[in-house]
Amino acid sequence: MNMIPKKITKDQCRDSGMALCLILMILGHTWDGRCFSAAAVILLLDMICPAVFKPFAFAWLTLSNVLGTVMSKLVLGLVFFLVVTPIGALRRLLGEDLMSLKGFKKNSQGSVFVSRDHLYTEKDLEKPF
Repeated sequence: MNMIPKKITKDQCRDSGMALCLILMILGHTWDGRCFSAAAVILLLDMICPAVFKPFAFAWLTLSNVLGTVMSKLVLGLVFFLVVTPIGALRRLLGEDLMSLKGFKKNSQGSVFVSRDHLYTEKDLEKPF
């Protein structure tokens, strides 16, 4: 997976300039009011010549790709270990075997597939769950 953008488009430069403007406005609101003037200059420059923000867009997009890759794996890993693993351990402690893993390949067919010969009616389709 390539995290470094190959080519920066004009729209990406414009979006990165607006992101920089937003960052400066947030900084101006929280720390120093002088950042509002810098945000106005950045926004005007972004409207006139967005290509100026090409180096910033490259850094911004690279950072966002890296963070997106790392954070998605981190969040999914945390969900797995904090939600799925305890539920599986609890089910194992309670002795539940909904997938019939204990019976796998013990019968002559080598499958635990349960054949359900059921004729579906209108009532089955009204409330599927």
